[in-house]
Amino acid sequence: MPHLIQQLSADRALGGLRNVLVGCSLQAATLREGPARESGPGAAWLVFLCPAHCEDLPAWPAAATHPDNGSMPCGTVLDYRTAEQQLRSHADLWLTTLTGVDPQALGYIWSDVLDQADRVLLTLVEEAGADGEDSPLQIMLAVMGVACRAAGEGDLEVAAASLGHCETLVAQRPAVT
Repeated sequence: MPHLIQQLSADRALGGLRNVLVGCSLQAATLREGPARESGPGAAWLVFLCPAHCEDLPAWPAAATHPDNGSMPCGTVLDYRTAEQQLRSHADLWLTTLTGVDPQALGYIWSDVLDQADRVLLTLVEEAGADGEDSPLQIMLAVMGVACRAAGEGDLEVAAASLGHCETLVAQRPAVT
């Protein structure tokens, strides 16, 4: 399996590492290969999934699937995209749905996008009465603050990593009604 991962990554540096299914304690049985990167060889991302979650991420279109021998926990994502591409993906997959903030409307200026999303998230926390320090919304608000500061300083890598943590927290909370 390490040889396959090396081949699919095209020996590029890892741009992001996260787990989108932290509630699952199973080891992966399948490696889903994301589409080819926009620039250069190799997959944009790889996600490791157990049999129960193998088809559970429909918004993540696979270019190919490969058997895995439990090399990673279910939900582990190895991301080889640029920080900008990762931020756009987070917006497409969950950030815009959760906050209503459209990055395109803000010209993909991530400091503005994340500041506005942070304000919406604060309102959601207040409305939910999520005053416990360990509620997913409260934790997400703290991590979003890190993303906002990083984007404001031009550090999109830290902003993308922070949104990776938020993505995991989004998966742990009930849907917004």
